[in-house]
Amino acid sequence: MPLSPLPEDNTKRYKMLYTVGPQTHTMTSRCSSAQTDATANAHFVALFAAIGSSLGSNCTWADLLVAAQGSNVFNSTATWTPVTGGGGAVAVVDYPRALNFPGRANSGRKSKVFVFGIDSGFSTPQSYEEDPLVTATFQGFQGLLNSQADFWLAIDGVKPVWYFRCNIKTNDHWVDAAR
Repeated sequence: MPLSPLPEDNTKRYKMLYTVGPQTHTMTSRCSSAQTDATANAHFVALFAAIGSSLGSNCTWADLLVAAQGSNVFNSTATWTPVTGGGGAVAVVDYPRALNFPGRANSGRKSKVFVFGIDSGFSTPQSYEEDPLVTATFQGFQGLLNSQADFWLAIDGVKPVWYFRCNIKTNDHWVDAAR
């Protein structure tokens, strides 16, 4: 049975604004209304610590934004200090490449987290996936998606189980922008 759609503003959301070369991206985490900016900041610091060495030197996690439940207005949290990846630079040809970490809540809702900016030293597997995850930084990132309480929720506010795999996707919008 299909799940009924929910409004985008169904939960409180934190959004990481980041750049890869000249491209701007966002990574959004749904969370409980009880989450504080300080906790969200700590969660994103931990995520960066896990995956930062695989992000390119031209990838910067620039600002942490928040929107309250019921609102689509995002404001800066004023708690974030920008950080830059520790890997080799992301080449223009790799700007559109993203890791897709999928999950599913027991309510049936799917969730995904896309991460752009993996350095060009990472070779995309022929199958376009790591199943199971073998890259240590990706394992750490996925583990945090599962362990950060009341964070990285599905649109209905239920915590998904984040699968121990990722898909490597090339986003056509960013392919066109890179050309």
